[in-house]
Order: sequence, then C-alpha cells, then structure tokens
Amino acid sequence: MSMLGSVTQLTGTNVEAQRWLRRALDILESEPQESLELARKATKAFDAAAELDNAADASRLVVSATFSSGDVEAAVSLASEQLEAAQRGSDLMQAYAHLMWAELMLALGKTSELKEHAAQAEQVFHRLEKMSYVAKCKAAVAQACIQECDGIESERLAQEVLTIWQNLGDKAGTAVAWHLLSAARSVSGEGNLMEPLTKALDLYKELRWSRYEATVLYNLSERQRFQPHGGAVAQRTAEEAVSIWKEIGNYKGEATAMTAVAKAMIVRGLVSDALQLVQNRMQELRSEENKQALSQLGPGCVSVLQECGAKDEALATAEEVLGITQQLGNRHEEAWILLKLAEVRNEMQLYQEALSCAQEAQTIFQELGDLSGEADAMKSLSYIYTAKREAHKSPHRQKALDLLSQFATSVGKKDVEGFQKALTQMRLYQGVDGQDVAASLGSLMEDPETYKWYVEASADYFQVSFEEAESMVGRAPLNPMQRATAFDSRGFAGGGVYLMFRFGAMGYGPSFRPIQQGYRQGHKSEAEQGDPPTALAVLRDETVEEWERVALLQAHAGVLDGALQTTALYHESFTGPISSRLRQQEIQAS
Repeated sequence: MSMLGSVTQLTGTNVEAQRWLRRALDILESEPQESLELARKATKAFDAAAELDNAADASRLVVSATFSSGDVEAAVSLASEQLEAAQRGSDLMQAYAHLMWAELMLALGKTSELKEHAAQAEQVFHRLEKMSYVAKCKAAVAQACIQECDGIESERLAQEVLTIWQNLGDKAGTAVAWHLLSAARSVSGEGNLMEPLTKALDLYKELRWSRYEATVLYNLSERQRFQPHGGAVAQRTAEEAVSIWKEIGNYKGEATAMTAVAKAMIVRGLVSDALQLVQNRMQELRSEENKQALSQLGPGCVSVLQECGAKDEALATAEEVLGITQQLGNRHEEAWILLKLAEVRNEMQLYQEALSCAQEAQTIFQELGDLSGEADAMKSLSYIYTAKREAHKSPHRQKALDLLSQFATSVGKKDVEGFQKALTQMRLYQGVDGQDVAASLGSLMEDPETYKWYVEASADYFQVSFEEAESMVGRAPLNPMQRATAFDSRGFAGGGVYLMFRFGAMGYGPSFRPIQQGYRQGHKSEAEQGDPPTALAVLRDETVEEWERVALLQAHAGVLDGALQTTALYHESFTGPISSRLRQQEIQAS
C-alpha cells in the first residue's frame, strides 16, 4: 500500500539501514513479511542514530508492510497506537503520526480522513520549515483527489509538490512529483501525459530506483499501445518492466507489467503468443510449488487469459488462485481474487455464481474496513445485476439514473464533452437498462438532427465509422451495457414458426409473453441492440417481464411485424399437430 512519495531522498550516515529500507520497499507486495522485518530493523537503526526523518519513513513502511501481509486490522491498530503515543510527544512526532495515518487511510479509501490528517501534519511541518514533508502531505492529498476522480485539484497539488521538491534539489522527490503529475493528468484528461512520465523515468534511472522505474515503464507502455503502430514499442517497454520486477522479485509488479506485454501482443495480432506467455509462466511457478507467487501473479494471468478469449482457462485459473490464497490465509487478497473470479463468471453469464463471489468479497472488505475495496465490490455487483437484467437491484441504481439524466441532457444540448463524460460514467457504474435509456432518449431520437448528432458522437466515442455507429444505434438509443439473447429458427419450418407466434399472440393482445413461453428451441446466439435480425428470430430478455416493457424489439421491427402484426394462412406444421390432438381426443371420448 506504499503511497507514492512516502519515501523519497534519504539522508544521514546509516547507509546499511537505508539499504534495508529500499529493499523493504522493493519487495513490499511480494514478500510482505520480509519487508516488515527489514522496515523494523531500519526503524530501530535510524532511531538509534537519531535520524528522525528516516525513522519516520521507516515506521510508515512498517505499517505498509503489515497492511500488505493481509493483516489490515493489525495495520490499523499499529497506526492508532503510534498516533496515540505521539499525542504525548512533540509536535513533530504528532505530525509524523498524522502522515502515517493519512497513508493508511488512502489504502482504505477513506479520503476524507486522509485529508484531515494530512492537513494537520502539513500545518506542523510548514511551521517547522520541513518543506520535504509539506510536499509529502500535499502528495497524499493529491492521490486522494485522484482516487476521487478530481483531476483538476490533483493536478494543481501535483504542480505544487513538483515546485517544492525542485526548489529543494531533491531528485527523488522531483521524480515522484513528475510521476504524480502524469497520474493527475490521466484523470483530468488535460495536458501532456508522456512528458511528465519520461521525465520521471529519466530521474528514476539516474537514481537507480528500480521499483518506480518499472512502474513508469508500465504506464508508458499502456499509453504507447494506443499510438499509431505503437504495439511493438509498447511491448518492448512492458517487457523491460517485467525484467526489472523479476530481478527485484516482486511478483505483483511482474503480473501487472505482463498484462501490458500481452495487451501489446494482442494489438499486434499475436494472441497465441500472449496466451503462451501466460501459460508458460504459470507452469513455471506451479512446478516450483511457489504458492505465494501463484497467488500474486495469478490475477494478472487471469486478466491476460480474458483478453485472449480463453474464458474456460481463465475461470479454472481464477478458481485455482482463490484456493491458494485461502490456504495462505490472506483475507484481503482473497477478497480481491474473489472480485476477479466474479468478473470472469459474469463474462461467462454464470450470474448467480458471480453474485456470490462479489457479495463475499464485499463482506470481507466491510469486515476489514477497506472502503476502497468495498467500493470496487459494489461496482462488481452493479455490473452483474445489469448483465443479469436486474438493473433495479444495482447498488448504484440511483447514481446510474442521475448519470442517465445528465447523459440525456448532453444529447439534447448536443454537448460533446458532457456526452462523453456521462457515457463513461454510465459504463463505469452500470445500473440502467434499455427501458431507462429508451425513456430518457426516445423522444430525442425522433428529431433527425439530434439523431444524426447522436450517431456521430457515438462514432467518435467508440472510435468507429458513422455507418458502424448507426448499425449499433439503429433508431433505438444506444445501450452498450445491455445484451439480448436470441434464438435462431433452425429446426423449424419458417411458416410454422411464424404462425405459432401469430396464433398464440392473438389471444393476448399486445403482450409478447407467448413468444417467450412458446419458443424455446433452436440455437442460442448473442445480439447487440441495433443488430439486424438473422433469419426469423425473437429476442428473449432474461429479466421476468422486464423485456415486455423494454422496447428491445424496436431494433428488430421485422421480427415484431412478422410475429404479431401480419396475417397469413396457418401452416400445416403448426395446425397438423393440433388436428391430430383433436382427433385423438374424439377417439378417446367415443
């Protein structure tokens, strides 16, 4: 959980203790117990040498290592004890403790508490003219703003942090500030992202700060991949990051960088190579029986398997990693892999199993007091309920409806920026279905100019042509979150299928229920709203009765017309069985 900027340029004469602290930071995620021991040794050594700043950095790393070991309660208890003990000490000791608490609150997603404690610490550090620690407090708040998606404020704070560390001549701090600025800009969407990243990378290399060098290389790779012909460059950059993480021995870092390598390969069309990369690495760790490494590398491997479309293998790997993590007894990591397993099962339409995983993860996060993890679990639940055609059960339902209102307003005003922002947030929170979208946008789509603008904005957002966007949209509002299940007419005589629906529907007026009840055969396939019908097909929504109210069939008007609106002679494939049944009843009666 080590916060960016928590340990920067170390001073003093105890070089060995500084080495311990650097090593503890490098292996923080992969070997938390060893990291904890090294951080404790460094703390004692710095205390003995009366190097208070270094001792404070080492103490915060002790809390970070305890947190990374999965013992969240112990980390909170340790930070609380430090804060309580500091109340009996000097103002400086209290400020150190407040900064420690702020770092822990960031890991737990409690940004309000973070800001409160960081502000108290910053006030003391400013009065004592300890500007490097003022910068660390501002860096903490900047990261809280990033977590809250407040790009403008986070960028402003990152600029202040950069100025302070540049004025102090602290190269490590300056590198961190550039890194922080790039993160803030990725949230705000403003300014150049590559410039601060490359400046941070140059400084990290000069300082031989391998951990953060690898992190920046990963960040660069993620951006290079989206540049024209950037796949090969992105792959090389990510492979360099993988090599560094392997040398350090940090499996979590390796997993993250490996996903970037695989994504770059996929962009280049090397899907089988990406798949082989993951399979080989997992097999290496299995043969070594390295359970700790498997538990940490596993989630990243699952992500790559998903990217490669190997759903069954992704499911098996996620279940394997969950079992290993449970054996190791790390409940915090268990909750995270449960969320990954929920994601895989949701993609495979195993909705009930996915819900169970997400709910279990949410319970664990609640018990550990991790608001950040709990928020991710809530998002996972929202995704699953939406995919399950039960958007009304989404924990983000009200938020999603508010966003949909903003989305509709942006369409009415033809506000491109508002359109893109609202659509991004809608896709993030889910929780709305086709009925909601149709109710919000249906009347707007009747205006030709608005409809054209809507298609153009959708094409720009999804980076497709106007024609492709129009085929996605049709005359129905675009709903990228909802899919419908289709059954083709294979196995039925075309006229018989039509007449079965037509005959059954006549007694029910406009209700579509006879279609849902009567047509259970044929081959199952997937169709997006707006796709043209294939052969004679009827969409069947998974939510009971929801589909009758949602105008999903408006994109398949031919099916609706053919099934319910026109008339024709009964086909013998439908009337024949009825006649046979009637004759049988007459014989039995006689």
